Amino acid sequence: MIGHGYLSVIKMVETDLEFEKDAVKIYTEFAEKVHDPKIKEIFINFAKAETGHVNGLQKLMQRIRDGEHEVKFYCPVCGWTVNFEKKPKVGDHARCRMCGVIFELIEIGGDYDIRRV
Repeated sequence: MIGHGYLSVIKMVETDLEFEKDAVKIYTEFAEKVHDPKIKEIFINFAKAETGHVNGLQKLMQRIRDGEHEVKFYCPVCGWTVNFEKKPKVGDHARCRMCGVIFELIEIGGDYDIRRV
């Protein structure tokens, strides 16, 4: 299943992606309409920056679709990273490398979460 465990993340990224695409369009239109070369350059730079955001978000979505995005959480005990690696399955276990507590990967409402074992 594409995006399994990432329901909220996908919704947020899709919303942000639309915002960023709109920003590219608007800044490009402003750059085309303005006559002052300095202001034109500012809008062109804004459009380029927003294009970078679009590309980054699209790559993130692709990594999620391809199962190449690591599933990580902050340990609720010590704050270190608990990594379930790529393509985990609900029920997998991971140990916090700092405090040693073991967590199980669960899914709640389409989103991955963790539960202390």
